Amino acid sequence: MPALGAHWSRSVLFAALLLLDAAPFVAAEDALAKFGDKIPILGRMQRTDQDFVDGLALDLFSPVNRTLIVTNNTSPLPGNFVTGSSGEGFVNLSKYSWIIKFNETADDLIAKIELPYDPDALKKQGVDISNTYVGKLAADGKSWVVSESQRNVHILMKNISSENKTRIIKMTSMDGEYMLLGRKSVDTTNIFVQYGQGATRTVNVTEGDKFQEAEFVDGLRFKIRSTKPLAMNVELVDGIDKASLPEYTVALNSFAWVVNSTNPAESSVDVSVRFPYNEKMLAAKAPGRSTGEIIVAKRGLNGETSEKFEEQKDQKLVRAEDRILVSDITQLDGQYVLLKAARRAQGKAPSDSL
Repeated sequence: MPALGAHWSRSVLFAALLLLDAAPFVAAEDALAKFGDKIPILGRMQRTDQDFVDGLALDLFSPVNRTLIVTNNTSPLPGNFVTGSSGEGFVNLSKYSWIIKFNETADDLIAKIELPYDPDALKKQGVDISNTYVGKLAADGKSWVVSESQRNVHILMKNISSENKTRIIKMTSMDGEYMLLGRKSVDTTNIFVQYGQGATRTVNVTEGDKFQEAEFVDGLRFKIRSTKPLAMNVELVDGIDKASLPEYTVALNSFAWVVNSTNPAESSVDVSVRFPYNEKMLAAKAPGRSTGEIIVAKRGLNGETSEKFEEQKDQKLVRAEDRILVSDITQLDGQYVLLKAARRAQGKAPSDSL
């Protein structure tokens, strides 16, 4: 019996130690956290669900024990500089941003972040609840990145105890800076611009050392940074003179994209453009030829029909999107065409690296 009693005492002591070890995690999840608190993260893929006093909520599963700290930035990047989602009218809906920092690199999580919104405040700002987003500060610090595929908006239902939250889900890492964003528009999710002239077909770019994006109905997508405010329209002009094309090339389409902005002459922009191509049209026009032989060429906005198109320098094939990415454009205005290399004798085709 004494041996049994000693064994029982050791078992009780071991169980008590386990409870003591687990207590901080339970308390951390039950209590509302504040900025600067060290938050314990459970390991072994157990759920950590932590709410904060301002309404921020973190929900995650981690394979190992970790800790994180959340702080706030009261002078964040303005909310109108957004990439990842097309459309204008983005604004910040919170007075500060949230910065999440783990004690170590954590790229193996299953996680989501929830940011609170006030429906009455949204109404005053002219933002529909369905047009709220969680933006993550880009690595270069020049835009808030929005992911439509990771966005989820929860709307408070009557007689249901819940909260108004906008979420970013399907996350594998959480380190970074986050902002609650809204977009002033009737449409929800991605907004696509139509070709032509007029207020509803104009892309308006805010000045600053930050990026904004706009996408047209066929997938032509602009990423623009401008030192001055500008407005941009794009039209489709049918008919391409073969004499205007570089040697050993043929036009893939029958039209050119004609870009016209309010800042045509000055090199005050930094632009990258993704030009869509039709894979079936490519196969029909040039059987057996590879997509790696598509190139983007440009000439002046008001060029004569005989003015030569010139191949753009920095081009990459984005095969997964069926688009050609042209970077480092410093003068936006002009006519752009997609060309097919009839013979690999001139210039370099876009590298297939994306």
